[in-house]
Amino acid sequence: MRRIALIGYGEVGRSLARDLRAKGIDDLVAFDVAFADPASRASRAAAEDRTPVAESTAAAVRDADLVFDAVTAGSALDAAGAIAAAIATTGPRGAFVVDMNSVAPATKVAAAERVEAAGGRYVEAAVMSPWPPKGLRTPLLLGGPHAAAFLGAAGALDLDAQVYADRIGPASSVKMCRSIMVKGVEAIAMECVTAADAYGVLDDVLASLKDLFPGIVWTDKAGYLTSRALIHGRRRAEEMREVCRTIEDAGFEPVMTRSTVVVQDRAADIGATLDRAKVEPGDLAAILAMLRDRRGRRD
Repeated sequence: MRRIALIGYGEVGRSLARDLRAKGIDDLVAFDVAFADPASRASRAAAEDRTPVAESTAAAVRDADLVFDAVTAGSALDAAGAIAAAIATTGPRGAFVVDMNSVAPATKVAAAERVEAAGGRYVEAAVMSPWPPKGLRTPLLLGGPHAAAFLGAAGALDLDAQVYADRIGPASSVKMCRSIMVKGVEAIAMECVTAADAYGVLDDVLASLKDLFPGIVWTDKAGYLTSRALIHGRRRAEEMREVCRTIEDAGFEPVMTRSTVVVQDRAADIGATLDRAKVEPGDLAAILAMLRDRRGRRD
C-alpha cells in the first residue's frame, strides 16, 4: 500500500498517523472538516505531528490505496459519501475503505453501498476496545466481502484483526450491543457519584459496591468513567443514537439507551466548562471538586 489517507483526525486518526509512521509508512495524508479552523484541536494536532493535510476529502483520497474512515458517528454517512465521490472522480478504483466508525449495522450497509457503487472496496471495522493505548493492536472485527483481502494486503500493519463475517453488519452489531453496556455504565457511574457526593455519602456508596462488583477499585473506576463522559460525551451521544437505531431495528424499544444519550450529551456540556487537563487524569476527587465549584457558581 503506497499511500494511506486518514479521513478524520480525532483521537483515532491521530493515533493511526503516529502508528503508521512508526511502521515506516510516510506517504500519509489526512483530512478533517475541522482543518478549516487553524485553531481547532485537529489542526493543532496535525501541525504538532507534522502530518500532511489535504484541503478536502477528494484531495486526501486521490491516489490512495487505503482509506481509514474515522469520523464521528453523526458524520459517518456524509464521510462515506464524500469518499465515494472522491473515488468515483479521482480514483483509484479498488481502494480499500476501512470504516471504523461506531454506527448501526444499517448505517454501515448504507455507507458500503455508496463506496461500492463508486468502485471502492468497503471494509467494515468494529473497534472492540478503546483505541489508545494499543493503537494498531486494538482488537478489530472486520466484515464484508473484501475483509479477507484487506487483511491479507495489510499484513505489514500488524493489526489485531479478524474477519468476523463476509457480509456487512454483523461486526457492527457486536460493537453496538457492547456499547449499550460500556457507554451506559459511564452514564450511570456519573449520575451515581455526583449524587452521592452531593449528599456527602460517596465513600459509603463506593464501599457498598465492592460486594456487587468484587475486584474493582471503584474510586479509580468511577473517576475514569466520569472523565470519559465529560471529555468524550458528545461523540458518545452520537454513537448511542446509532445504538438506539440498532436496538429499534432488532424490534426493541431503547428505553435505557435513550437515557444514556441524554446523560452523555449533558456530560459534554458540563465538560466543556471544565479544564480538560484536570479532567483527563480521571482523578475522581479532583473531578467532583470541579463539579461542586461549577454547581456553586451556577447556583
